[in-house]
Amino acid sequence: ENLNNTKEDSSLSILKQIFPNSYLEDVITGFIGGVEETLLKIDIRRIAIDFSNTTINVSDEYRKFGTNKFSGDNTTVASLIADFALEHNLANSRITNRLYAEYGLIILNPKYEATTRNETADNVIFSTGYTRKVLLFENGFLGPFIDGEYQSEFTKQDDGSKNQYLRYKAGLRFLDGKYIDEFYFAGVGEIDLTYKPSSIKGAIEAGLRAKTPINDDIRLIYQGFMRQYVGYSRFRESDLLHNFSLSVRLDVSINNGLAFSPFISTRFARIRGANSMGSNIFTGISLLFSSSINAISNIQGTQDAKLNEYFQSIQ
Repeated sequence: ENLNNTKEDSSLSILKQIFPNSYLEDVITGFIGGVEETLLKIDIRRIAIDFSNTTINVSDEYRKFGTNKFSGDNTTVASLIADFALEHNLANSRITNRLYAEYGLIILNPKYEATTRNETADNVIFSTGYTRKVLLFENGFLGPFIDGEYQSEFTKQDDGSKNQYLRYKAGLRFLDGKYIDEFYFAGVGEIDLTYKPSSIKGAIEAGLRAKTPINDDIRLIYQGFMRQYVGYSRFRESDLLHNFSLSVRLDVSINNGLAFSPFISTRFARIRGANSMGSNIFTGISLLFSSSINAISNIQGTQDAKLNEYFQSIQ
């Protein structure tokens, strides 16, 4: 037994001479350092909720004379926006998966008339994309990208159809600037699955996500896109000719990602079957939450602590 222990100690001594602790530390920390360059970022860009309810229960005399706050109709207004992204940030590229959903509803319940329900928003978008880092700046990077996107909605239209689109985009994108989170310009191919047979469309598109800090607790947020269609495989009156959307909000921080946010949201679009442009301008105040988690960086910190304990124990 003593002879075996002596052989093991001798082998360990030779191993330590060939691979001293400092060398082993450099190898392991170098590997972990490489892992640190591959960041997994969970980005909760926005969860916003708006809700109000008005209930009026009065006799007809109040309505007849238009008494203040007693002459309206029972009304419920609600909307929800959720915007999530999962980013794999590699040394020379970024892979992004995003889920965006919004739904808005106004319910009017007049005393002597039928209840009406009006949707102010109905949208679900899932996208995945790859961006190559070609030009690196002090703040941000620029490179070519390719995206795939599926868009639908929660409820069906009056004719029983449901908007469904498959899109693919390719172009040039800038990310992670000091004030510009994202700016891109791309060519778009769109497959419209709303009606049968499906149709194919071509478009050019530009998009922007940006911010302007006012102080530590207040910042302006801009987000929008513009899409101009340039070709169609078949004619439908409901096809869009151009589509422009822009939202601006003022985030006033309350605590730990929770914010009070007045906003204005606009959309301008024109369809092939109309001679004039349609518009939708929506203003309001939201309570929203946003946060970002660098998952790999958190793991890295735990690994560093364990490595330090290990190296101290063997020295």
